[in-house]
Amino acid sequence: CGCLRSESKRGKAKTHGKSRTPLHRVWLSIVRRCTTPSNTGYPNYGGRGILICDQWRHDFQAFYDHVTQLPDYGKKGYSIDRIDNDSNYEPGNVRWATRTEQNRNTRRNVLIALNGKTQCVQAWAEEVGIDPETLMSRIKAGWDTRRAVCTPARKMAKR
Repeated sequence: CGCLRSESKRGKAKTHGKSRTPLHRVWLSIVRRCTTPSNTGYPNYGGRGILICDQWRHDFQAFYDHVTQLPDYGKKGYSIDRIDNDSNYEPGNVRWATRTEQNRNTRRNVLIALNGKTQCVQAWAEEVGIDPETLMSRIKAGWDTRRAVCTPARKMAKR
């Protein structure tokens, strides 16, 4: 009748109980793109040496316990990001970040260091009030960093 089967299931240990949550899906995605060569994201993660620490790879609860204690957890518009995008998913290198913060933390960005502060071209351009394309063209033209960032943009004559 199945009574014995249902009784034996009741005695089994329950896992974390979060298998169908959004954060569990995020964790699975991280594990797969770091460890599974057939995963479409693997070339940009595991394929270039980005790993998930063993503690988190084998224990979702450990990952959950860490990331749910970080600032901005649960806020709308935030997702997991690696602080140093050339390092692993591990304690001390993950945060909750907005899409803008994540877009400014990619390999394709040109970083500019000035006065002990390092930012991407877009962030410097916003800070000093010039067009990002102007700043980038100055960098490509060989301007030194201080001059490229600190020189005000010329006003163009209206046609």
